[in-house]
Amino acid sequence: MKVEVKVDIKKLINEKEFKLLKELLKEQEPAKIVEMIEELPHDEKIVVFRFLPKDTAAEVFSQLEKDDQMELLSLFKEDKLKEIIENMEPDDRADLLEELPANVVKRLLAHLSPEERQNTVILLNYPEYSAGRIMNPNFLDLKENMTVNEALKHIRDEGNKKETIYTLFVIDNTRKLKGTVELKDLIFSEENEIIKNIMNETPIYSTVYDDEEEVARVMQDYDLLAIPVTDSEKRLVGIITIDDIVDVLEESATEDIQKMAAVGVTETSYFHTSIWELVKSRVIWLGALLLFESIAVFVIEGFSDVLQKITVLAAFMPTINAIGGNTGSQMSAIVIRSMAVGDIEEDDFKKVLGKEFFSGIILGIILGVIMFLRSIVNTREPLIMLSLSLSIIIVVMISNLLGAILPFLAKKIHLDPALISGPFISTLMDILSMFFYFSISALLLKDLL
Repeated sequence: MKVEVKVDIKKLINEKEFKLLKELLKEQEPAKIVEMIEELPHDEKIVVFRFLPKDTAAEVFSQLEKDDQMELLSLFKEDKLKEIIENMEPDDRADLLEELPANVVKRLLAHLSPEERQNTVILLNYPEYSAGRIMNPNFLDLKENMTVNEALKHIRDEGNKKETIYTLFVIDNTRKLKGTVELKDLIFSEENEIIKNIMNETPIYSTVYDDEEEVARVMQDYDLLAIPVTDSEKRLVGIITIDDIVDVLEESATEDIQKMAAVGVTETSYFHTSIWELVKSRVIWLGALLLFESIAVFVIEGFSDVLQKITVLAAFMPTINAIGGNTGSQMSAIVIRSMAVGDIEEDDFKKVLGKEFFSGIILGIILGVIMFLRSIVNTREPLIMLSLSLSIIIVVMISNLLGAILPFLAKKIHLDPALISGPFISTLMDILSMFFYFSISALLLKDLL
């Protein structure tokens, strides 16, 4: 068990305690080193990289923020640059190179062996966000006619250089995927047993053009540590491991949260995003929602005579607005999340609509009763209390249905469902809530006008 040590790297660098720095860095995991150096200025990051082993340096560099990587690339000496690029995993290298200008990419590729250069270029040629872009071509495969003893020898000889050996991928002489076998099954099988007899002959796999989020969903559903990736002829060309999928899931969740909050998607972390970028990511949506919200002003103006004569109605406007927006946002979040994890499919629309129609009625009645009792504080007029309760029931029912319908509608017109949740549905319900509130009030309270 490793003991976590609090290290002031900046102090060690300033005091030129490089020997101690090297020893301390040697004991740390790459992720911990990233955490330790992320706040350092770039010139001090360069010093830290001087004392990292080759493999560790490449792994640490891969985990840094994109803008940090760009800055360090311009500061590294040529030999350090070569060392890091050579030791990066092909998928991490491709992820870095896609962000760089063509002349820089050409310069970095020149540091690679012909085989590594070809692997990197192949990955870069696949579409962004596809399985082919994030797969690693550096994997261990077994032939289906091998014996267990031959397979274990092959793993001992080559496994240390490969991405993962916990799941092995079985191919035939034309490199077509035939199955998978777990390392533990090899260990506990007879030495002379043929791989074909112990492998899983119906492996879960993806193709190079599958969307990375779909691959992530499959790996989650089947609890896979690695998934094979094949070309159109089912030839094995790479694998995707769980560490890559964790990154995909994190990026996807971040993007969905930003969309649900009506914030433009940013690819950098908060402290690596400038104030101007933060403003830009929000101002367009907020401006659009401001203009959309102004429709509610016209609705209220249309019922100004009702408000002037029964002023107590104004006191409940925020409550009616809030319950509509909150109900719709809740419902849309439930549906969008269920869609994201595959619990709800597009053809489930009628089932979801039916379920939420009845749940909306029940919620509306419960909240309507609460509103009826609450309104006693402000008024003892039964018709006003009734209009408030009915408004709550209608608004909750409609917002619940809209929260369920809009994600399906977004999917139908090929929009991300996350775009129509949160602030959008709250703004829409502000408008509809005011319309139904004043319409019901005008109808029930006409004798008081």
